[in-house]
Amino acid sequence: MTRTGKTTLLSALCNYLPTIWRIVKIEDPEEIWVDRPTVQTVEARPQAIGTDVRPYTLADGVDDAMRMSPDYLVIGEVRDGVAAMSLFRALMTGHSGACTFHADSPREAARRLATVMGADAGVKPHEANQMISDAVDLLVQIGIRHEVRRVIAISNVSKDLKNGDVYFEPIYRYKEDSSMEEPNWEKLGELK
Repeated sequence: MTRTGKTTLLSALCNYLPTIWRIVKIEDPEEIWVDRPTVQTVEARPQAIGTDVRPYTLADGVDDAMRMSPDYLVIGEVRDGVAAMSLFRALMTGHSGACTFHADSPREAARRLATVMGADAGVKPHEANQMISDAVDLLVQIGIRHEVRRVIAISNVSKDLKNGDVYFEPIYRYKEDSSMEEPNWEKLGELK
């Protein structure tokens, strides 16, 4: 879903990271603002019209960011399977990071990521699901309820697949019957 505040939330969360951490942002275009001197931005660029110069992609940016000794990687928005693959490979080598992605639920996010990884990078669905499960620890879903941007759900991502699919262990879920003035979340589990 667009205009829910994904980028705003990611910016806010990044501003709470330790100030001594080296944060490398990979974006297309630059939208995330982190107010500290230890932040470096790598920006993707399209192929210049009428030239043979290849585009500089988010995946290229992730690969280059890995050489910058980051403490934390941030991808503004994962839009394709090659960028997802690069990010997940980085996360599986012990790097920490975060990104945004368009989906209406955690399950849809996993399905769509697996689909774009298959279409753009030739990854089989089971392998994509395992990579998502291995690389992602936590998923935060945001949306609009009562015309207000809200955190809708927070889920742990299980390291074990269930019937070949990514499995989510809910931690918090927004109660749909909450009022706009007093949002209410139901605690369903523990942060791992």
